[in-house]
Amino acid sequence: MRKVWIGLSGYSYKPWQGEGRFYPPELKQVEFLGFYQNRYRAVEMDGTWYRMPSEKAVEEWNAKSDQDFRFSFKLHRKITHMSRLKLDSLDSLKFMLKRLGPLATAGKLGPLLIQLPPNLKRNDERLSEFATNLPTEIEGVASLPRTLQWAVEFRHESWHAPEVEEILKGHRIGWVAADTDEAAAQRRDTAEFHYARLRKSQYSSDELKAWARYFLDSDKPCYVYCKHEDDGSPWEWADILAKETEGPQ
Repeated sequence: MRKVWIGLSGYSYKPWQGEGRFYPPELKQVEFLGFYQNRYRAVEMDGTWYRMPSEKAVEEWNAKSDQDFRFSFKLHRKITHMSRLKLDSLDSLKFMLKRLGPLATAGKLGPLLIQLPPNLKRNDERLSEFATNLPTEIEGVASLPRTLQWAVEFRHESWHAPEVEEILKGHRIGWVAADTDEAAAQRRDTAEFHYARLRKSQYSSDELKAWARYFLDSDKPCYVYCKHEDDGSPWEWADILAKETEGPQ
């Protein structure tokens, strides 16, 4: 079992193509995922925050990815930003899971990202109620090769409390270690895996090596995604992390 799943936040960006960029100039966009997975074994799909995944898209992702590949999807904004974790969002959540069913059945579904809006302040009751009602199954899928995994990214500092940590532990939900220019990552151990999002504008080699040591020192699977920037080169960070975490994964 791979221990450190390294990837980027998205993969299909035209500005990443060209001389000296991630994708060769001659590569067709339909070939991007195949090229990407020869370098990394996981990807965070941020586009599903804007629109629900279509059946056709899921079918293509499944067909073009290897068995040993993981997709982490960001939950749709209806769930996190419009309903703001209220239970009226569960129908949308179940619909999204049903669309992702083929990937889950194939064992390619990584942790699902619940990214909260930055203006959503701490509400233990709402979080606990939402966590209690998170689906454990997918409609139309008889059995899953692996239990559904969930991870929450808190973006308001009021959530940084031991009581919130205990809620996540009680439901085996990961606390996302989101590293930004504004605030250092909250590294809290609340699930059977770790989930990190490296979102700073720049990382030194020493900083990335420190992150790599953090992943290797853990006894749990770790998912780490470097942020998407059209004009940046986040794969350079991912390559350093991959080099530093080489070995049995």
